[in-house]
Amino acid sequence: MTAAEKELIDRKVKASGMSKTDFLLKALSEKPIASIANGAEILSELKRQGNNLNQAVKNNYFGKATERELLSCVDLCKKAYRKLITAIGGS
Repeated sequence: MTAAEKELIDRKVKASGMSKTDFLLKALSEKPIASIANGAEILSELKRQGNNLNQAVKNNYFGKATERELLSCVDLCKKAYRKLITAIGGS
């Protein structure tokens, strides 16, 4: 392998966010390798919104939350999922 080829592989591995082993195994098995710009940020937002929704449901169970709060959480989750789908090239 040339230095340029090694550099190319290293750049692609880094961009994927995967370990070199996982990247190479996926590449060799011809499975798609998705690299999502700001993927960690999107994942963090999804986790926050999921937590918000969970809290709203718990509060609603005890009569503390309103329907508006629940619908707002659901809307925020939908927006975050749409951003993720767009980021990975979906429609």
